Amino acid sequence: MLSPDPVSPPLTSPVSPLDRWSLDPAVVHLNHGSYGGCPRPVTEAAAGFRTRLEAAPMQFMVLDWQTELDRARAQLAAFLGAPAERLVFVPNSTTGVAIALNSIELAAGDDILVTNHTYRACMNQLKRLAAARGATITIVEIPLPFDAGALIDAVTRAITPRTRLALLDHITSQAALILPLAQLIERLAARGVPVVVDGAHAPGQIPLDVAALGALGATWYIGNCHKWLCAPKGSGFLVVPEGARPRPVVTSHGASAEYGPPNRLHAELDWAGTHDPCAHLAVPTAIATVAAEGGGWPAIMRRNHALACELRRRLEGERSAIASDDARGSMAAIAIELPAGLAPLALMERLLRDGWELPIFDFGRGPMIRVSAHLYNHAGEADLLAAKLHSLDVTIRR
Repeated sequence: MLSPDPVSPPLTSPVSPLDRWSLDPAVVHLNHGSYGGCPRPVTEAAAGFRTRLEAAPMQFMVLDWQTELDRARAQLAAFLGAPAERLVFVPNSTTGVAIALNSIELAAGDDILVTNHTYRACMNQLKRLAAARGATITIVEIPLPFDAGALIDAVTRAITPRTRLALLDHITSQAALILPLAQLIERLAARGVPVVVDGAHAPGQIPLDVAALGALGATWYIGNCHKWLCAPKGSGFLVVPEGARPRPVVTSHGASAEYGPPNRLHAELDWAGTHDPCAHLAVPTAIATVAAEGGGWPAIMRRNHALACELRRRLEGERSAIASDDARGSMAAIAIELPAGLAPLALMERLLRDGWELPIFDFGRGPMIRVSAHLYNHAGEADLLAAKLHSLDVTIRR
């Protein structure tokens, strides 16, 4: 939960004008949560690394890459409150989750605990894993309107002697809910159940102390840097629990004891074959640039949270059908009703063609939109969106 800002944050105008970003000003950008967006200095930093790489590829990869990667790793670890010696860069959270799941022993009859808000890509991985190893999956339903205490109780009741793994979102993708992660990890750790945390949306959206979460139990923490940290696409990370033996999904040179840095975790997971490392190397520039644009990360998180809540209020009214504001970070999900014959995907594609970037989800209880708030957004965009939806005969459920 974010503490209130002692100074009223500016919501009616952007903190960082769009011309400082590599975003098209002809498009209304309300979906930072999916693919992020980079300030111009970040794309320039990545381009600078790419120019060095392409000018002398062997020199860069043999002499410079590991040093630059270690520098970026140290700065990201400090931001996350994570141990740098157990942090590795990965292309994205989906890859990080795959490595974690591949590293946990599961056998026939074992059970995996998830919620019904688990990200689709991760759920697909779990289904394949369970089918291959003869395991089962128990799905706990997250109550809506969201009730953190009820979720903790439901997860606790779902733990059995067969539970061998839990996969939990830190912030759910579709409904944009901050789960009570510390309490859930404590309940699972008390029963000896390791937890894989899909923290794709958390870095830069809410304060993080990954080491403190790890101290609560055997926790694998995975996140993305391209979302709220505003690094280039292709920059994710994985934090491995102390004492864990990760099993890479790609076996490369680091499997040889004589290859790579002394840290064998880094040797195995930093290099999975020739790739473009520039997104990873630009992460420190992203952290510093966004902090400078928004007056420091605590102020950024408070302002973006306040703006997400204001966007929701202008669209939906005072009462939310999904969650109270203290369960949100910088995103808000809002239930909608579509005119007959209009599918959610068709609506999203129509909005994209008209210059609106806004995700539409069909989540069992009906379709939802999700709005994101970052430094280039402002409260008036909610009024523009309401008018646009009205023109398409889309109704906001109240």
